[in-house]
Order: sequence, then C-alpha cells, then structure tokens
Amino acid sequence: MSLFRRARAGLLAFAIALGGVTAVAVTASPVASADATCSANVSVYGTLADGRLTYTSIDPDNGNILHVVTSGTPLSFTPRAMATLNSNTVLITSTAGRLYRIDVKTFNTSLTYTESLLQSGWTHNLLTYDGHGHIYGTTSGGQLLQYLMSAQDGKPGELQIGQRVEIGSGGFSLKTLAAAADDRLIATASDGQLISYGVNASGGYTRAQLDDAGWQSFTNLVSPGGGLYYGKNPDGAMYWYEDGDPADGRGGDIAYHLDDPVASRGWTQTLLSADPTTCVVKPTANPLRGKIAAAATGEVGTLEKDCDKYNTACNAGELDWCAMFATWTWATAGVSGVPRNDFVARGLGQWGVDHNLFKPRSGSAHGSPKPGDWVIYGVPDGHVGGHVDVVTSVHPDGTLTVVGGNVSHKVTRRVIDPDTARSGANNDQPISGYVSPPGA
Repeated sequence: MSLFRRARAGLLAFAIALGGVTAVAVTASPVASADATCSANVSVYGTLADGRLTYTSIDPDNGNILHVVTSGTPLSFTPRAMATLNSNTVLITSTAGRLYRIDVKTFNTSLTYTESLLQSGWTHNLLTYDGHGHIYGTTSGGQLLQYLMSAQDGKPGELQIGQRVEIGSGGFSLKTLAAAADDRLIATASDGQLISYGVNASGGYTRAQLDDAGWQSFTNLVSPGGGLYYGKNPDGAMYWYEDGDPADGRGGDIAYHLDDPVASRGWTQTLLSADPTTCVVKPTANPLRGKIAAAATGEVGTLEKDCDKYNTACNAGELDWCAMFATWTWATAGVSGVPRNDFVARGLGQWGVDHNLFKPRSGSAHGSPKPGDWVIYGVPDGHVGGHVDVVTSVHPDGTLTVVGGNVSHKVTRRVIDPDTARSGANNDQPISGYVSPPGA
C-alpha cells in the first residue's frame, strides 16, 4: 500500500463544499509546522468542470483548510490555463486563445467576480505568475515564454502585459507549472520528475532536478511562495510539501506530509492557482538532513576497493561496509555521537532503539521516513544478516530514493518501495523501521 493510500481518510468533507454548498469553514488540530513566513493564509483559486470558480483558504502552518466557497455562476468561456496575480485578481485563458482578467469582488459567504477581456492569441498549455512582474507560459511545442506585467495595482489592462521573451524553445513539455519565487519556477514532468527553473535577467535559465521520480500523479501543482508546494491528484486528494531552500537546486530538503494531507478527497477542480506573494522562505534552522542526503548522494558510484574512506576497518571490502558508509554520512554532515565503531546494520537499528531515535514501520505512520534517516533492514537486535541505507528523497507515491554502501560492491542509489523492499545477506530482510539523526 502506498503512502498516498495510507493517508488519513475523511479529513474534510471537501467534495460536498465544491459540489454545491457555497461556503464551509473547517478546523483541525495542527499536525505539522511549515518553515515559511506568510503574510496571510494561502489563497488558492480554481475552476470546476462546469466553469464555476472556487476559492480555498489554507492555513500555511499546518495545511488545514479554513474556508471554501464556490461561485454561483460559471465563467462566460471555457478555461484553459490560469495564473493568480494577487488575492483578488486572476488571469485565465480560454480554449479560444483569449486572455481574461477576473476581478474577485467577494469570497466570504459567496464568490462573485467580474470579467475583462484583455488580449487574444494566448494558446498556452500552462500559465503562472511569479509575483514580481513576470507571467510564464508553456506551449504545445515545448516553449517557455515570459511576459512583463507592468500594472502597479496588480490589475493589468490590455497594454500592460507584453514584452514577450522566449526563455526556451524546446524541452518544456511539462505536466504542471507553478511559480515558487521571483523568476523561479517549479514543475513536474509526466515521467515523475520534479524540476526547478531559475530564470535570469538576460532570459537564460538554469534547470535543476529536485526529484527523479514519484511526482507523475499530480494533475495540478501550485505554490504560494516560501517553499510551500501543494499537489492535487486525480482522485481529489491534495498534499503539501515544504522546500527548505527552493533556490538551492536540491530536493533533499523537501519535507513531506503524506500522513497529514490538506484533504484526502474533494479537490475536483480542473485548474488551480495560488497567490504567489503570500509566503517567503524562513531560513532553515537546522539543515542537517539536507547535508546528510547530499553527502550520501555525492558518493554514488564509489567502488568497494575505495571503501576505506568510510572507515579504515573496511580494508578494501574485507568487512561488510554498509554500516560504515551510513555512519560516515552522518559524521560528515556534522552529527555528533555517531556509533562509528558499530559495523552491523541491525546494530545501528538497536542503537536507534536505545537512543529513542528508531521509528518502527509497524506504527500507523509507517515510520514517516525523512531524508537523512537510516533505513534498517531486519529487526534491530545487533545480529548480522541485515542492511542499512540512507534516505535521500521521499516521493509522493510513497517510494524512497536511498543510497547504500556495499550494494553490488559499490555505493548505489536506487528507488525502493518500503512495503516490498528486501535486503541483507540473503536478500530476505524487510524494512523494520528508520533511525532519525539526533538533532534533526
């Protein structure tokens, strides 16, 4: 069973809210806390299949839905792509290629709005606004285009969107697209990649792959800034994520809340977009997990003959060295008190138990693995025959990217399903749980 399907069912009666009730307020006990500073609650606009608009307010600190309202009347056109400019202004393109500005008048007990036709020729597949004057769109030919929005009040007229710049002429056949910050985009591809793009002042860009698998299920991805990402699945579930530093080009510092979704059902919108100026990044107080993941990933491909770098006792592979590698990654990242002289994988699990750092998979949260954790194969009892990996990514579909030493006689990175993964001397030991680094 994937972590998606393990998520708490029935968190919110959100489907009812979108189906006919005009507004609903919901509260829930906070389960997690985001590392972002937000000026207001997260505002997410959407369109339903029948053309009606939706507005959802989300508490950025814990992912709880606070308020939902749906318009009584549909748009006068069939929407194709959507970008939110601010808390009460949205741009929507039609299937006929027209660009409309939607001015939201109320979103408390009812959602009312007015439409203004701005321009024609907008045939983009995806649309987003970065909150700092730039609109981005992709085309069916794989182009990424940038436009300047010059209205100071955030409500552009016909002549206040222009200066078209082609950022890339190919390679942007993306499944989702959202702005994460000023000239910084977050996107997913159909093969499951999570990608970050940074656009510079001259129209060039840098591309970083934050994750190589697991994001293909999302039909919508939005961000209010501050490293917060919200992804919607076709089954109506909405999940939230926190990127400790959305500008660093790494995905190892993304925190996942798969056991605490925004909602486990009810998100039936065809388009979604968030106010991108709501949140800013709070400096990460403890980047330890990201450092561990980076240390492990940087060693991928190192051969067994060179394992003495992880511990001189390895003696070019005379001893099993997966535990040596795992403790080396923690020590390299600055973790104190690492059991560097314990060379048995299941012994590291017992060390975790003894220090109240072991998270068994038998619990309701199935261990809640996070980047930087040790993956313990076999019961933590100090016996031989097990294995230990280091988690470097936790994917939305519940799979993990792990890096381990002494795998095929080298340091290997692979994607595993924790429900079915087996390792150890006879490849018969399931994952018993995870050990968190102290201080993380």
